[in-house]
Amino acid sequence: MTVRFEKLEQLMGGYFHQDWDTEGASDAEVISAFRRAEPVNQIEATIVEIDHLLWLFTRNPLKIEEHLAALGCEYYYQAHGLNGQEWLQRVRSLLLSPEPHPPTSPSST
Repeated sequence: MTVRFEKLEQLMGGYFHQDWDTEGASDAEVISAFRRAEPVNQIEATIVEIDHLLWLFTRNPLKIEEHLAALGCEYYYQAHGLNGQEWLQRVRSLLLSPEPHPPTSPSST
């Protein structure tokens, strides 16, 4: 049986495609755009799929990189010294982290 990662494919192919930087200047900004655009249940399902992929290939991180590419990921996380497993863990962490609050403007007195 082949495992499908439909939600993760939507994130990778839809946000980390070859023009990924149209969504933000960094992976964190792209994840933030994904979180603003998608419903909570979609984000939660994506996290579950990330956990499953990390679990499936715990002993073979190169398979994670192959899967990321097959899912449409064209973000070059290697430029930051990360392998696919480390970057996917970062993506998971960014999806779980609280959104930063926008800066408040100083009140005029």
